[in-house]
Amino acid sequence: MLRRLLRSPRVFVRAIAVCPLAALLAFSAQAQTNAQTLPVASRITQPMNDSSLVTLKGTVHPLANARNDVGEAPADLSVTGVQLKLKRSPDQESALQELIANLHSPGSASYHQWLTPTQFGQQFGPSDQDIQTIEAWVQSHGMTAGTLNAGKGTLEISGTVGQLEDTFHTSIHKYMVNGQPHYANATDPQIPAALAPVLGGFVSLNNFSFHRTSRTLGKAGYDPQTHQA
Repeated sequence: MLRRLLRSPRVFVRAIAVCPLAALLAFSAQAQTNAQTLPVASRITQPMNDSSLVTLKGTVHPLANARNDVGEAPADLSVTGVQLKLKRSPDQESALQELIANLHSPGSASYHQWLTPTQFGQQFGPSDQDIQTIEAWVQSHGMTAGTLNAGKGTLEISGTVGQLEDTFHTSIHKYMVNGQPHYANATDPQIPAALAPVLGGFVSLNNFSFHRTSRTLGKAGYDPQTHQA
């Protein structure tokens, strides 16, 4: 699970993001030596235009509602560790599904030839040029582009509430839930349409905690002879 933690009154978000599929494919230290990785094509091909925007829907947390709202967050409030989600192309997604099947198919040349996170990013992440374009766009709004996940699934950015609101055309508010202060976006953010082929949204734009929904039912055993639990 991904979560954001309230660090201090001046810093309200800190996210840790990993690419789940990259982690899945990185269990073995053995590299896939027989794979021929083709150069990744850039998908950001249109000029940046802030008047042509795409809305990233479904980002407002259910607790970020009028009942809990206590007003706008200060524009100079520091925001760190916001994780932008980077998308795969349809061709990359198709190739990834084929690779996963082959990794688990005895007799396949790729059987158990696991990828490291870096190899995964090189093959299934955005092109370096696309990442540089997103970084430059973020920086042009005064924000800082930070760590790129090894699997190229997320890019970390930091700045202030005011910069975040200006960059993504959203509004950040303060919410009180059970006596605890939280910060979250009150509206869905928007990005230039030119970035939409690569920039898929956010891990989250709030510091609401994730609650565990699973529960332990009891202990279980497995008999390898009978194949019964």
